[in-house]
Amino acid sequence: MFRKLYNQAVLSGRLIPDGPVLIVQGGAALDPVAPDLAFVRTTLDGEPTVYLPGSSLKGVLRAHAERLLCTQLGESAAESPFENGPRRREAERLRKLDKPDRPGVFRVSCAADQLFGSTEIAGRFRIGDACPSSKDREAANRTEIRYGVAIDRAKQSVKHGPFEQEAVVGGSFAFKAVLENYELWMLSLVLQAFADLDDGLVQVGHAKSRGFGSMRLAEPVLDLRWPGEPPARLEGAGAREPVAAVRDDYGLLPDDAVSLPAGAEKTTQGLFGGYRFKDWDDVRAVLDACAAEPWRRFVARAREERHGP
Repeated sequence: MFRKLYNQAVLSGRLIPDGPVLIVQGGAALDPVAPDLAFVRTTLDGEPTVYLPGSSLKGVLRAHAERLLCTQLGESAAESPFENGPRRREAERLRKLDKPDRPGVFRVSCAADQLFGSTEIAGRFRIGDACPSSKDREAANRTEIRYGVAIDRAKQSVKHGPFEQEAVVGGSFAFKAVLENYELWMLSLVLQAFADLDDGLVQVGHAKSRGFGSMRLAEPVLDLRWPGEPPARLEGAGAREPVAAVRDDYGLLPDDAVSLPAGAEKTTQGLFGGYRFKDWDDVRAVLDACAAEPWRRFVARAREERHGP
């Protein structure tokens, strides 16, 4: 089924540091005068620059989304990647059959794996590296050195340090996140994670408990797209698949749709038609719509599957 493209959501914008941010580069620095904890860098337009790795962004968004899932549905909704839980074991068994049961692999996977992926299935969500634009690159690379120490808890004195931490405190980082073949509960969960990031409830990178990692999301643009003419409402994958047997095989919610929120701007992009939402008020209106009936139906079904009718 997922060889078809049912729908696509693209959220773009700029991440702006709201205080010091540090994503530590791996390995030893080649520069002998580099800080002890240097910010990760890449090359852009032939020049080195700080950036936010997509893996770091996806990691913190997934971790927060898993907390939200586990809060309402229990730990089985987001099995630990460090443990081979019962859902993942069943997904692995179905994948390794002589004739792999691909719909079954998706259906039995936990909600977090269905959205973000696992070793058994590809995820519906992806986000790339966030790099500073040419106009913001100088400000982003004007880093500061923050000093830290390790305290001996018994003696209440310095055990190690001071050590240097290179922090980004300015500029902005352009990002793009894509969600494909999603159900509306997935869209609500992703948008909630970004909203909490903007509200300072989710931090990025190193030393989050010591005041690092807060970022704001500026100029968000949400594009919701469908192949062909856009529907008159917001439709998830279950509403786009006309065959009931296919929906059942993959465990998709039927009639997964809500009314079109206010603020939608109709768009046409090649083979796609859709709607654009240009600021936080309009994007949060989409979040509120998807977090109402679609999310409640998802939670009710998940609880019924766990505990019975």
